[in-house]
Amino acid sequence: MTTSLLWDAGPGEVRAGLVEDGKLIEFRIFRQLEHLSMPLAAGEKYSARVVNRTGPNKALVTIGGGVDAILQPAAQFTDGQLLVVEMTRAPVPEPGRWKLPLVRAVPDSQATAPLGWQRGDSPEQSFARMMAAKADQLVCSTPQVANDLRAMVGDAKPVHIDADTIADADFDSLAEMSVTGEFPIEGGMLTIERTRAMTMIDIDGGSGAMTLNLAAAREIPRLLQLLDIGGQIGIDFLTLPDRAARQALDAALTESCKKLGSHERTAVNGFGFVQIVRPRNGASVQEILCGITPGRLSLDSKAIALLRATAVSTGHGCRTLTAPPKIIERIKRWPDTLAKLRLSLGTDIELVSDSSVTGYGHVHVSQS
Repeated sequence: MTTSLLWDAGPGEVRAGLVEDGKLIEFRIFRQLEHLSMPLAAGEKYSARVVNRTGPNKALVTIGGGVDAILQPAAQFTDGQLLVVEMTRAPVPEPGRWKLPLVRAVPDSQATAPLGWQRGDSPEQSFARMMAAKADQLVCSTPQVANDLRAMVGDAKPVHIDADTIADADFDSLAEMSVTGEFPIEGGMLTIERTRAMTMIDIDGGSGAMTLNLAAAREIPRLLQLLDIGGQIGIDFLTLPDRAARQALDAALTESCKKLGSHERTAVNGFGFVQIVRPRNGASVQEILCGITPGRLSLDSKAIALLRATAVSTGHGCRTLTAPPKIIERIKRWPDTLAKLRLSLGTDIELVSDSSVTGYGHVHVSQS
């Protein structure tokens, strides 16, 4: 059985998918946005200063650039102390706000000013190596993308140029379903909705309760792995008539969860509710796409969508990107991304703000 990594690099983001036995088992989105003061990712190290204690074993620290984090454990540290920390969970969005990143102290290390990221491999390189380690072969859409990927992960694994395979994976459709939170199952629909407390999954449809519940039990663990959904997860199964039916559903869910990796879960209770807890070191695909506005693309996602549309536009003339002012202003904060896009297209790019434009805007290719 061969596992392939599909590497779809575009302006502002990388979309990566692991395909095993012809099926997409993991879909990940990596973004390193220029308007942030430094890379913020699990595994990265930073010089930090303790601001104040927030509990018996917790402290608020600053890592510079206006970025704060929660340090835990923190019993041995005092206010004002300098230390080196490792990020264990990147900032994650929840409805209406961002949760602070979580960090832990790096033992036997000495921190000095200035505060901030301790440079090592770039987060994109770390992401590429992590994904490539799971695959037997790598697939890219263009020779340039393949060369960039080889530079990050080396030549140990074969790299194939196959734009059709990337297109057939249809990452766009999966991203759209992730934004709406609606996923089809046999006879019905799953709805995955983020709340501040947890990710909630609801089941609905026209088939019988047991049929829908079993279909959901087969699909939910697959989606959790596919979209990197972690943390607290609640599943609201349809009510079943008796204990025997609930036990049958619980057995089906147990079997489906075998490939889910590290997790804990409760049994199906009398109300049909199940809770699953998975490790969470960063934002899920849904959270990356929607940010703090569940069910809608975030400002970053809209800006990246416009840049992706620009990257695949055809013609030799100047590209004019017309979009709402907030989207244009966000793109202006990504000069390196714009410069790379201009280079790849071999033409200039003009940005036009227009408050009457809806959606994420549009691209016009000059004929001159």
